[in-house]
Amino acid sequence: MDFSTFIEFLQRFETSRVIAALREIDLNNLLHNPWLLGGIALLTITALIMRWRVLLVTLFTVAGMAGLVVYTLGQGTTAGEMGTEPLVVFILVGAVIVFAAIYFLFIKGE
Repeated sequence: MDFSTFIEFLQRFETSRVIAALREIDLNNLLHNPWLLGGIALLTITALIMRWRVLLVTLFTVAGMAGLVVYTLGQGTTAGEMGTEPLVVFILVGAVIVFAAIYFLFIKGE
């Protein structure tokens, strides 16, 4: 691998290309992708076996927040009497996820 090939590889990560790729990502399709789910399951099993608490809490936190976002977006965003219910669920469950992550990372000892 020469220097020009390395430069071409780095040009793929130009800021405008990365931003365009991030805008094309659909979170709902991404969370139902079997390759992503399998990779997360493999990482979780590895973290459980090796007792890597930080990785395990990070995986659960990211997966919980992503699932919460998909649930909230799936409920719709209509305003009205019951239109704030998805927002309340998002806030309460999000707070529980954050507090659980803080507890398992910083408060609970071995």
